[in-house]
Amino acid sequence: MASVDVNSRSPQQPIFWNHLVSWIRAIPRAAILSMVGPSLLCVIGYFGWLNYGAHNLDMAYYGLKKENIHITPQPPWLKETKVLDEVFQKNALSRLSLMDVKTPETLVRVFDAHHAVYKTHRVEKMAGGVMVTIEYRMPVAMVQIPVTDDTGQTKAGFFPIDKESVLLASNNFSDVRQFIFIRASGDSPFTSEREGRPFGDPRIEEAARLCSLLAPLREACKIESVNVYGSMATGKAKWVLEIQTAEPKRGFKWGSCPLPGKEAVGEPPAAVKLERFKAAVSESTQTKDLIDLTTGQVAR
Repeated sequence: MASVDVNSRSPQQPIFWNHLVSWIRAIPRAAILSMVGPSLLCVIGYFGWLNYGAHNLDMAYYGLKKENIHITPQPPWLKETKVLDEVFQKNALSRLSLMDVKTPETLVRVFDAHHAVYKTHRVEKMAGGVMVTIEYRMPVAMVQIPVTDDTGQTKAGFFPIDKESVLLASNNFSDVRQFIFIRASGDSPFTSEREGRPFGDPRIEEAARLCSLLAPLREACKIESVNVYGSMATGKAKWVLEIQTAEPKRGFKWGSCPLPGKEAVGEPPAAVKLERFKAAVSESTQTKDLIDLTTGQVAR
């Protein structure tokens, strides 16, 4: 016998939806198109403006231009290097906007990466542009090492470095005699591809620190070079620094690292050795003996 489900009901749509469907069907198609078309155009125009129009308008009025970037004037030693031109072209800064809050951070990063820049201190927005405050690297010495030219001949090569032994661009220097020479005994892991990076030799790093102290005295004291050689002390290898003057020709044993607090045991502070050096230089007596600044005596 067939059974019947007395609780089953025929599915019916709510009265509200029936009236809504009837109302929509009663609207002429032309009227629907007249409402949907403009609405669709508004939506497309809105998203098109956000993704294309607003960006183009922003770049047209607020896009970063080279003439809108003002940087700290370059020091005299930067004769061939144009820091702003090189940074702007290499990093495509024209894609940045003055209205973007990330632009100052980007400018700090790209200027810091330039080989002639020691540190970018701040970026300030100004009327129609930005001001970038830069501290440039300053050359303190020329590293003198033998190099081989295209003909296979070996000659003296001179490479400028700053106080951190960072290699600077050689094309900015026409007269190497304006700087203290650094001469290190033995081979050096030098490569010209290290421009903008440390020289890569711990002996040169030690000498560069000393040259930073001596640079203001170079001309007055007739300082010619800082020489570096190895020594054994308490079973450990260390670097010993010597200062050579040109007129008169004399040598001064500086000793170990010139950084305060890094002196070898028993050595006086760098400030004391510097005063001893200036006092010894003021004496015009020419001697072939090495003057030991670590003891204030002549090392025979």
